[in-house]
Amino acid sequence: MSVTLTNAVGRLATFLLPHESYCVARGACACGVQPGRGGRRLPSSLTLATGVTLEDVPEAVLSVPLVAAAIRRGEVVLKRPASPSPVSSPPLSAPEASARVSRKKRGAP
Repeated sequence: MSVTLTNAVGRLATFLLPHESYCVARGACACGVQPGRGGRRLPSSLTLATGVTLEDVPEAVLSVPLVAAAIRRGEVVLKRPASPSPVSSPPLSAPEASARVSRKKRGAP
């Protein structure tokens, strides 16, 4: 599932996405490997410019402590996709509908 994040502060927001939290929650490694680094993982990052909204961000980003803290502080606004509306029940048949009609109360015209 994915989420939408919006930068709500007047400055650039950049978050490193560490392997230990982001990649583990994602279920796949998103780290890069630079030549000459001895196979060392380089974490990916998430950058939000001022007032920018990023859609379709993997929900695993919420497992990164710095991202979660920024959301709690209100620096980043989180929007989850709207859940599909529940399936409506089929219309009642005539006998069921008449059984639900309320009776008149005493003294009512």
